[in-house]
Amino acid sequence: MNLKLSLKKSLDGFSIDVNLSVHEELLVLFGPSGAGKSLILKMVSGIIMPDEGVVEIGNERVYDSENHIDLPVRNRRIGFLFQDYALFPHMTVYGNIAYGINHLKGPMIKEKVDELIAVMRLSGLEKRYPHELSGGQRQRCALARTLAIEPRVLLLDEPFSALDFQVREKLRADLLRIHTLYPITTILVTHDLEEAFMLGKKIAVINNGRIEQAGPREEVFYRPGTRSVAKFIGTRNIFDGTIVGLDGPLVTILNKDIGLVKAFVTEGGELQTGQDVSFCIRPEEVIIIRPDRPLDYRVHDNIIEGEITSIIGKGSTQIMFLKTGSGDTFLKIEVPNFVVRKLSLGKGRHIRVSLKKESLWVIP
Repeated sequence: MNLKLSLKKSLDGFSIDVNLSVHEELLVLFGPSGAGKSLILKMVSGIIMPDEGVVEIGNERVYDSENHIDLPVRNRRIGFLFQDYALFPHMTVYGNIAYGINHLKGPMIKEKVDELIAVMRLSGLEKRYPHELSGGQRQRCALARTLAIEPRVLLLDEPFSALDFQVREKLRADLLRIHTLYPITTILVTHDLEEAFMLGKKIAVINNGRIEQAGPREEVFYRPGTRSVAKFIGTRNIFDGTIVGLDGPLVTILNKDIGLVKAFVTEGGELQTGQDVSFCIRPEEVIIIRPDRPLDYRVHDNIIEGEITSIIGKGSTQIMFLKTGSGDTFLKIEVPNFVVRKLSLGKGRHIRVSLKKESLWVIP
């Protein structure tokens, strides 16, 4: 079921102006706190009325300001899962899931609830009340209740934010599995970068009430359209420069601190000599050059030397900051733990790294 929305709303010095089209897919609406993510979901569901715009599900307009259409929340057939789950404390797991099923009768209700209990790994918990469940079990119960009404669109507002890491990991996997079983048009709001990358085949990055970039995950994460998007999706290594050479798809950029950098650009990127641009590379794409091996032909360009000023553990990887160039330019690098151990990397160590041409992205 396709979802199309074009919405505007102003309140207290903040405004929303968004256009989105979502098919039977899971789209992640990603951005910083206060960007307007939750407000968009509430306008789509009908909880908050926009100032103007259109919300269309399939071929039905559930909101159209110009034609005075505004279907009540209960008639939109939209499932909305809140951060706090909103389970009824006086109802059992079974009762919570069965609540709201008014499109089925008698035995079919039980069949539907039993199906969802099995899918959500809640078997044996049917008679428990919310206070007798763990956080993950409450979340799965809330999702089951949301799916029980067979919504045309599913809206998830940071559904895993209150849970610990291990529970979040399991629930993210659950959600992907459930979306395969029930391919409902879904918008999931998050400000968690890892969650956005894991769940969203399509990602829309929102900032200050505007969609800055929307598209397939790989495109958004590795080809950010603006500096803001690059920053939000964790690129971190964002530098300024001036184009000093163009040779087909290869562009040469001069950064006053680290010198000349070469990058490949996609077709149609109307760049010209003398133009000021930004260029960026993700921390995990920076390659450390091993001093005990011959230089690989793939990394002989964009070699930068520097001193490791700090190194921070991040679970299975380590984050290093490399002071480079003649000034105070810092390069963020993320490498697996075994690389840090094997190369004896640590604070104060001088190393060489390569910014692969294929991994650099130029932002006009």
